[in-house]
Amino acid sequence: MQGLEQYLTDIIYQFRYVGLFSLLTCGLVGIPVPDEFLMTFSGFQTSLGRMDFGKTLMVATLGSFLGMNLSYWIGRRLGIPFLHKAAPYLHLNEKKIARAEHWFQCYGDRLIVIGYFFPGFRHFTAYFSGMSKLSYGRYVVLAGIGAFIWALTFITLGRILGEHWQKITHILHHYLARSGVVLAIIVFFIYLYTAKTRQDNSC
Repeated sequence: MQGLEQYLTDIIYQFRYVGLFSLLTCGLVGIPVPDEFLMTFSGFQTSLGRMDFGKTLMVATLGSFLGMNLSYWIGRRLGIPFLHKAAPYLHLNEKKIARAEHWFQCYGDRLIVIGYFFPGFRHFTAYFSGMSKLSYGRYVVLAGIGAFIWALTFITLGRILGEHWQKITHILHHYLARSGVVLAIIVFFIYLYTAKTRQDNSC
């Protein structure tokens, strides 16, 4: 186990639910925390009787949900003005930004639930949901469902895997991270296609 992972698991081992809640909240805001690793470790702890499965699931869901909500409001309050300021450096213009906002409002909310399972991509969905001013009521429902399914998956996985939790989690994280990059590229090209189609139809 690497130094950071050992330090973080020690926090959960010592503070249990409070440690898990705090770390997942920070992780979903964007601080580099191995979220899946921590939840699988917590699931392993439930198999040893050191943590209760129901409480662990509830705490992980709430911590993830809170982090996603904080990211949403950061994106909503700071995202678009910052994006406009950074636009020249990112080779963006006002028209492209407006198209991206409109596209995400139409299609992006479908990615909120599945986005939890891809490291890095879940932060994209949270921030851009806020930046595009996606309905907060709809976002809350989708973010809540995603947080529960995500937490249930990895906590159950850790409980089932037992002592093998660490090895399997590293493998999963490796492939999920790669898949997240692929998914982000696919989403980008879908946006380009829909934007081009919309432009052609307006001619």
